[in-house]
Amino acid sequence: MRATLSTTTALVVWLAGCATPGASVAPVAPPELPVTSAPVAVAPDWWKAFNDPRLEALIEEALRDNRDLARAMARIDESRAALRLAQSERWPVVSAGASGARQRVSENGPVPLLGGSPWANDFRATLNVAYEVDLWGKFANGSTAAREELLATEHARATLRNSLTAQVAQSYATLRSLDAQLLVFKRAVVAQREGLRLQKVRFDAGDMSELDWRQLEAELLSNEAQIPRLERALGETERALAVVLGRSPRAVLERGIDRVAEEAPPLVAGGVPDGLPSDLLQRRPDVMQAEARLRAAGARVEVARAAYFPSISLTTALGKESSELSRLFDGPSTIFSVIASLTQPIWNAGALDARRDIALARTRQAELDYRDSIAAAFKELRDALGAHAEAQLTLTLTEQRGQALARASELTKLRFDGGVASRLDQIEAERAALSAQAQLADARRALTTAQVDVFRALGGGWTVQR
Repeated sequence: MRATLSTTTALVVWLAGCATPGASVAPVAPPELPVTSAPVAVAPDWWKAFNDPRLEALIEEALRDNRDLARAMARIDESRAALRLAQSERWPVVSAGASGARQRVSENGPVPLLGGSPWANDFRATLNVAYEVDLWGKFANGSTAAREELLATEHARATLRNSLTAQVAQSYATLRSLDAQLLVFKRAVVAQREGLRLQKVRFDAGDMSELDWRQLEAELLSNEAQIPRLERALGETERALAVVLGRSPRAVLERGIDRVAEEAPPLVAGGVPDGLPSDLLQRRPDVMQAEARLRAAGARVEVARAAYFPSISLTTALGKESSELSRLFDGPSTIFSVIASLTQPIWNAGALDARRDIALARTRQAELDYRDSIAAAFKELRDALGAHAEAQLTLTLTEQRGQALARASELTKLRFDGGVASRLDQIEAERAALSAQAQLADARRALTTAQVDVFRALGGGWTVQR
């Protein structure tokens, strides 16, 4: 009996340890796509290129408290548990059982009691081992699929992280732009109010026409009207960013967004180097997510194919059974069983074919999704690089235009003081110069936004290696 038990146990352990690896079929490989390469290293914390501690603090807060990111982490935990579940199917299941029964048989039944008691007891305690031999790689490929699905959820979280940090950076740039524009109009209003007060003396003395006075008053009112509009936009942007940061409803209403002083230099991370390698796109998390899903779908095909082959199961039970509880653990009470079974599917109304076709169709979908992710990555990068180049040129031209209009305003004032230009000419020149200052703040925001879009299109930052 002991020899039989040892032999059976050794057989189960040996099959558990070495039956599955050789039967596993490699999952579908991603299609080869043409890319170029260059010596460029990955820099995941791309926002540090802006050298703004307040921006870094906001992004750290978002990464810590954003609820969408927390949900993505919960999905990763779910996929990790699913992987453990798939891996557990490759090993024997060991269970223990105990039972006690008391029954009475009929004294007038077909089997005579022959003077025995109609009452009987049955006490049993067993240790059970069940194992299905994975000869065809069903469980091995199931584990592979679960592992790739775990990777896909991790890459999905990285995609969300990339989008989240980009959103924070762009919202922060918008706040700084609105701050700068608000400062421009507040300064203009202060200066115009003082100027209007001085001109009021001339108007009351009859040295200024009512037309000139009304034109100055209208221009002041026009600039004053810009302040509440900008303040409203600032409030909306702050509250939207606070929600992205994961703040509580009360904090959304009461806490502002910490940012640099209004006179701070523009938020610029430096230029985009020429010749960035296209294989940087392959490290984009959404591309890696699609690739992992493709491999998982390929493994699911192998799981469906393995269902066509016979399944071999081994069941072993070792325990004690006795009619008296006091004698349950005596030597003669030992019971033992070994059962081997083989099951071969013959007819199931096409269920196996349907599962295989479903797996194959999902693999084709996953391959198309992967190719689409590559194509979308190239398009987004091309668009981002084009927008960045345009934003750089626009900022340069806006700076030059602002300088020209500021000088034109000065010259127009001199001409007005000399009696050559009209009051309306002076107002129009000052209005153009003021508008150019506001446009400059927005052009700086556009350049920051374009730079962030380049980082997002590449899945992060980069460091060119010499």
